[in-house]
Amino acid sequence: MLRFLSLTIENFGPFKGSQTIDFTDKNGISIVWGNNGRGKTTLLNVFRYALFGKVQSRRGIIKGLTSISNIESRSEGNYGFKVVLRMTNNGKNYELTRQYKLRPGVVKPVNDDDFEQAVYLKQDGSFLSGEERDHVLNTIMPEQVSRFFLFDGELLQEYEELLLDETDAGTKIKESIEKILGVPVLTNGAIDVESVLDEYKASKNRAAQNDNKTKQTASQIAVLEEKLKKHRSEYERLRDILSEEMNNRNILADKLSQTERIRGLLADEKALETSIEKNKEARNSLIASICAITKDAWKSLISARVSIVLSELDEITKGLEDKEKSQHTAEHFLEEMRRAVAKKHCQLCDQDISDEMLERMKDFIKRSESEFGGLTPEEITNLQVLRARKATLKNMLYPSLREKLEVYEEQLSRVNVEISRDERQLKTVREDIERYGDIEGLSELAQQHAHCLAKIENLEAGKRDEYTIILETQSSLATLEGQLNRHATGTTMLAAKRRVEICEQIHNIFEIGIDAYRNKLKSDVERDATELFLKISNDPDYVKLEINENYGLSIIHRTGEKPPFRSAGFEHIVALALIGALHKNAPLRGPIIMDSPFGRLDPIHKENITKVLPSMSDQIVLLAYTHEIDEQTARINLGNALNKEYRLSRQTSFFTRVE
Repeated sequence: MLRFLSLTIENFGPFKGSQTIDFTDKNGISIVWGNNGRGKTTLLNVFRYALFGKVQSRRGIIKGLTSISNIESRSEGNYGFKVVLRMTNNGKNYELTRQYKLRPGVVKPVNDDDFEQAVYLKQDGSFLSGEERDHVLNTIMPEQVSRFFLFDGELLQEYEELLLDETDAGTKIKESIEKILGVPVLTNGAIDVESVLDEYKASKNRAAQNDNKTKQTASQIAVLEEKLKKHRSEYERLRDILSEEMNNRNILADKLSQTERIRGLLADEKALETSIEKNKEARNSLIASICAITKDAWKSLISARVSIVLSELDEITKGLEDKEKSQHTAEHFLEEMRRAVAKKHCQLCDQDISDEMLERMKDFIKRSESEFGGLTPEEITNLQVLRARKATLKNMLYPSLREKLEVYEEQLSRVNVEISRDERQLKTVREDIERYGDIEGLSELAQQHAHCLAKIENLEAGKRDEYTIILETQSSLATLEGQLNRHATGTTMLAAKRRVEICEQIHNIFEIGIDAYRNKLKSDVERDATELFLKISNDPDYVKLEINENYGLSIIHRTGEKPPFRSAGFEHIVALALIGALHKNAPLRGPIIMDSPFGRLDPIHKENITKVLPSMSDQIVLLAYTHEIDEQTARINLGNALNKEYRLSRQTSFFTRVE
């Protein structure tokens, strides 16, 4: 089994300088924790680059390598990068070094042509030749099956394609699955037998052309075989072009997604700049308001004392004003009584007043005139003075500024927080924009993408037409072959016919064997995937997984029904169950490197998957972002199976340290 011992990274992506990760030689799991943007996906690409010399985006597109080197190192004049992967396989120790370095004579690179790639492989301390190196690397980790060892959790959704019929993605995944399970060992044998069968058929046809009875049929067969060869060649040509165009489509789609991302970043940059400018204007306005009201703040300090004095003056003034008011009331009453005495008639009760009552009223009026004399001249003067003082003091009253200042200060604090937050976000956005470098010319991508899609559609139509012709030609050939066999005579012809029949029987044995082997593999994968799925799933009504011809897995309900729609989370679980089952049944065993595999899952499923991880492979390297799974719970669930933990620590925007 292949096992990774350590990985040394030098100036690759955000990993500045030389940094080493030790995975140990024990079975178990190593976890690398890191926030988004700190380099987890880059680590996955480090393994891919070390093994295959390629770097991929999330869409699986191979990128140019010049941009991979660390930005800070480039600015310091250190160009290129290096990766050293130490590993063991079947008792042998290997040290693989892959370096992307400047060509001799180049001081400052401009493009990929200014670099060269050096690859060295040591086996038990001795360097291997280039041919030996390539053979060993292809043996211990064939690139065609690497998707099952190095995978991004976000790409697990691709396995949904296995449930669909006749999709390009599903067909490619099926081919990869059969490669990791060892099916090509048989299919290659069948291809070899088929090649020999074609030679025997050609030999038989040449013999038939020497016989007058079969000459015409043999000539027709020769024409059809030439036609079949031509259309098979055309079919393969279209298939190869289609593969290139689909790769080109993915490249364009990746660039388009970058364009959308850049446009989004530019829009975010503009929005943040506008928000910062608006909040700075608000901040200046608040500061001006605070300065304006604090200019008269001294008035509020004496306002409290003025209020006390006014209260005292109010009491004194009220006494004099009450006395003045009483005088006015008494004067009005006495005036009414005087009119009643003069007229000897009371207007209130509308009755005449007797003489006796008149005398009593006159006496009351006389006494009252002396009793309600009103304010003295001194009191009148004093009242006027008091009223003047009160008016002056009221003008000196000033409302308290405390509440208004508190409101302004609260608003100012909030605005400052928003400005600080927006400035931090703006810095991050600008750093993201800078990573994209030159983005000119991307506006034409949509047109190129549309043209590519149209070309793919035409190629697929051409493939279908060629395939139809191939089937029709094969049918016609089968008819003619039957006629030829019925009329075969002569020793040479019969011997050639016998060789063809024996070869056809051998080919048929291979076909039967391939079908039997496939069926056994599917049964074993279905069984093991079901076992994993039931350990992970928390739904007791789901009882098993059922496999189809493409190795796609459907969930089976206890009623026997297949849920028509699966959630993203369950799609994720099924894909992980398939990965685990493939590793259990594959003749090629190796470590699994998983990047953020828990993104779609709830805490219960995350915990269940964590528990079964050790059963998926002897060595797993888990690249997880912080809080993707609970760290303490993961440690408890993994127990002794947890070998190492590392954390990706941000030093700068372009520098991550492995700690």
